[in-house]
Amino acid sequence: MKWRMRYLTMFISALLLVTLSFVLWTSNQKKILRIGVYAGSSWDVPNSRENRVLDNIIRQFEKSYPNVKVVYESGIPKKDYDNWLAEKILKGEQADVFMVPENDFSMLASSGAFKSLDSLISKEEAVAYYPVAYQAGQYQGHSYALPIESNPVMMCVNKDLLEKEGISIPDSNWTLEDLYAICQKVTKDTDGDSLIDQYGITDYTWKQALVAYNGHLRNQNGVNVDSVEMHQALSFISKLDSLNQRYKVTSNDFDEGKVAFYPMSLAQYRTYKPYPYHVAKYSRFSWTCIPMPAAKAGIPATQVKTSLFAMSSKTKQDKLAWEFMKLLCQNHKNQQELFAKSQGTSVLTSVVKSSQTKKILQADDFGLDSLTSQRLDHMMKHSVLDISRDLDYHSLERLDYLLGNALKNNEIDSILPSIQREMEETGK
Repeated sequence: MKWRMRYLTMFISALLLVTLSFVLWTSNQKKILRIGVYAGSSWDVPNSRENRVLDNIIRQFEKSYPNVKVVYESGIPKKDYDNWLAEKILKGEQADVFMVPENDFSMLASSGAFKSLDSLISKEEAVAYYPVAYQAGQYQGHSYALPIESNPVMMCVNKDLLEKEGISIPDSNWTLEDLYAICQKVTKDTDGDSLIDQYGITDYTWKQALVAYNGHLRNQNGVNVDSVEMHQALSFISKLDSLNQRYKVTSNDFDEGKVAFYPMSLAQYRTYKPYPYHVAKYSRFSWTCIPMPAAKAGIPATQVKTSLFAMSSKTKQDKLAWEFMKLLCQNHKNQQELFAKSQGTSVLTSVVKSSQTKKILQADDFGLDSLTSQRLDHMMKHSVLDISRDLDYHSLERLDYLLGNALKNNEIDSILPSIQREMEETGK
């Protein structure tokens, strides 16, 4: 009996020792937090510094959490990222935290790919973001992603051309009527050869006009193409185009100082500075940026795209994933560094209004009053979500083609009902 008790005691002791050793070994093993990102800029402009910010944030995180190793697969081009992510999700191998493909947010949210953030984010944290940026990560009233960077589309204005024509720079509440009146006045022959060589606007799209009329591509019934607002938007585009007597005005004409207005994203604007995107730096005119015009004063017509980070609904590292997301999207210092090294804007009001941001914008070579932090802050506060997110990429591409043909053939009113039916039949 004594030998049995002795063996039992030895066995239990050995078992405890093995268990303790396993626990200690496990605690010393680093946890892996996987991140899904694409390479380069979210805005399709050249940038080699954006992933450096991510690498720096990863180092910060690993220093705060020594038992965690953050890994990500580098070098995935943005154009391939949505397919890469879809394959990972299909296999159940998606990262714990990942960037959301530009036009896939609603689809992924509705399919249950994201973990809800409602119970994680506080009201104080939510209000630190610009409303338009925070709204980009919401689906059916619930938060599923945090914004990391935004990109508003502004109206760039050739100040010298307007001044030459005796026209004041429009204020922030200008309308489509104001835009047309100015375009009509400045579109002319300036050298006496009977050919128009000065123009009102270039690259103004039907999407921008639709937003100006407070229109949408979807309603509660689905795709909403044959709408009053779409008819108005396309009619306005046609009216603008007719001023140019069939000449296709391009951004090159703007670079040469021949065009009064050019809608441009903030990322495009900030990319103009370095070589080879530096034409404006050497041009002979000064310019500024103002909000986009609306059909009526008070309608926000400046669209904003926002890149998002979401947490996988399958993650087993939700606490670590949330802390990492906050370091990316809520940390003032990291957001400030991102503003300095990327071409978009911070999603935090405190960063956009900071003295560092003011200095960065003042350092641009487009004139002292090109774009100020105050003006950027105003745009972000009076803006709407990019209308393109209402449709997936291929549907939007198809719609763009169909509407382009309708404008070219001058058959807006007759063709919109059939375009509506085609979009419905494709199930998009």
